[in-house]
Amino acid sequence: MSSDSQPNVAPARSRRKLTVSLYWVLAVEVLIILWLKGDTWAQQFQLRAEILGVPWVVLALGWMLGLPVLYFLMITTHESGHVVGGLLARFRIQSFAANWLRIRRKATGWEIRLVKPQAKVGGMVHATPTHTNNLRSRYSLFVAGGPVANLATGALTLYLHHRLAAHSAAPLASLGSYVLLNALLIFGWLSVAVGALNLMPFKLKSGHIIDGRHLWQFLRGGAAMHQQLGMLYFQSQMYAGQRPRDWDANLVAQYATHHSNSVLDCYAHLLVYSHFLDCNNQERLLFHLNRSLDSVASAPASVQQHVLGEAAYVAAVLTQNAEHARFWLDRAQVAKPYTKEEGLVARAAVAYAEGQFSEAEQWLQLAIEQVEKCAPSGGVVQAAERLYDLRDKLQQAQQALNVTAAAEPALTT
Repeated sequence: MSSDSQPNVAPARSRRKLTVSLYWVLAVEVLIILWLKGDTWAQQFQLRAEILGVPWVVLALGWMLGLPVLYFLMITTHESGHVVGGLLARFRIQSFAANWLRIRRKATGWEIRLVKPQAKVGGMVHATPTHTNNLRSRYSLFVAGGPVANLATGALTLYLHHRLAAHSAAPLASLGSYVLLNALLIFGWLSVAVGALNLMPFKLKSGHIIDGRHLWQFLRGGAAMHQQLGMLYFQSQMYAGQRPRDWDANLVAQYATHHSNSVLDCYAHLLVYSHFLDCNNQERLLFHLNRSLDSVASAPASVQQHVLGEAAYVAAVLTQNAEHARFWLDRAQVAKPYTKEEGLVARAAVAYAEGQFSEAEQWLQLAIEQVEKCAPSGGVVQAAERLYDLRDKLQQAQQALNVTAAAEPALTT
């Protein structure tokens, strides 16, 4: 695979420059507002602290700690709504993320961790259908669960706020009522706003697909809907234990004909690439990997990292071009720097191609341990076989190197 098919990073750079400019404008506006109203707000805040009988510093600290907690509860409510919708739609929950909280299904059970959240992603639930009947309506139920949960809990907390405030003679005179009423008010409006915004069919700059856009695509129909349904279908087959190479070839060919000129094109070609990779069809896998690379700039940073990592693996192992492999690996880390658990296969493959066998062996062992902990699926079987194949190649290369070294004449003084 040639490195000439470089991903277009200009749109991403333009988006970053625009985002920085918007942040500067927002910062200037905030400073102007604080200059005009800051003294008045500070006096009102100090007066409220005196009424409650607490130092204003303690009250300010309470707000600083309380707002992130309310945000986390709002995100957790949204993602829990997706979980409930998924379970009602007979989906199998694979992972749950809400801010720092990560819960993932593993081979031996559930893993709970605290992980730094991805940029611009408050939370996410990954679920796969347990069967392929009525996927359109079932997936719509799963997607709608998040916004509906926000709207329902937001409306309920606002109603409770109204009732409590109406039945209290001095609702903000005590610290307990002050905390409770403000928490209900902020959580309520925040949940309602987030629920309503998530129902809008916006196109996000981050590349993620908002719930409202999913629902709009399913309501409108067309190529985007077929791409999403196809993804769900093949994911269902994989989690039922079927390897990508065993997918119906006619269905794969039909799925590849849909083009929506969106980030779904990147996902679709990546899925078809995995099929041909498992079939050892190098011509077709290269074609679809290159098509995925063509639209990778529109994908989220984590997906860009994965696609570019696959390009590095293919260049290192299949086309055996170490220079191109290093190019793609570097591009992957530009899209999103690897954590210690990411890109293990790509890093092992590139180290192997560059003759760094000791380093390749280390990355490969970590990758094998990672795959063995994954929940069983056809995709995991494919990944494990790919790792074992790379391990065999690495051992053969090391043996060949040892034979060559042993055959060299000893130097004499």
